[in-house]
Amino acid sequence: MKNLIPLIVRFIIYAISMLCVALIIRHDFKDALILEDSAIEIAQETSLAISILLLAYFGKTFKAFKIFNLSLAGVLAVHFVREFDFWLNYNLFDNSWQVFAAVFVLLTLYLMFKNFKRFVAELAELSKTYSFAIFLIGFVMLHVFSRLFGSKKIWNWLLEPMHNSYISIENGEKSISLIDFVYPVKTGGQEGIELLAYAIMFIGVVEICLYTVKISKRHQN
Repeated sequence: MKNLIPLIVRFIIYAISMLCVALIIRHDFKDALILEDSAIEIAQETSLAISILLLAYFGKTFKAFKIFNLSLAGVLAVHFVREFDFWLNYNLFDNSWQVFAAVFVLLTLYLMFKNFKRFVAELAELSKTYSFAIFLIGFVMLHVFSRLFGSKKIWNWLLEPMHNSYISIENGEKSISLIDFVYPVKTGGQEGIELLAYAIMFIGVVEICLYTVKISKRHQN
């Protein structure tokens, strides 16, 4: 029974994480519009920030998977900058987020290629673990599924019949255009999926850090 305690603890923590994601999405959906300062956006940025700090700390502290952890921190730093694109462009200059993102991309690529053999070896070893699989699922969900799920065509096909049936006509035109009708639903759905993806990625990062500690202790012994 004691051997199952870590599994039970993980189940409870993961379940609470999913509950938090659902509650955050529910909170923002009440306003029917996802803004830059919405709870969903803040939760996405927070999960990214903590993930970056964890990876940077464990990459600096432990020799096991050092290059991979620091490289992954750099990759997530690019995502973090991207989440602040509106703020950076508004307060600095147009496309300023791309400049900051490019810096992290170059630093990450430099680290990876400078230690290429070690990076590949660490990646190959980690790719066999469920911690990496969890992170990869979230990463694919973020960059593939959320983009497809947020496609305008999908939401137009889904909501256009409702728009035609229930939106009143004033002066020969719909009181709300199809674009304005679809946008908050499409954005809310896509941002909600992105938050779920970031939560899964965060769980993956935590598991990678725990695995790093486990392997580091094994090497010491």
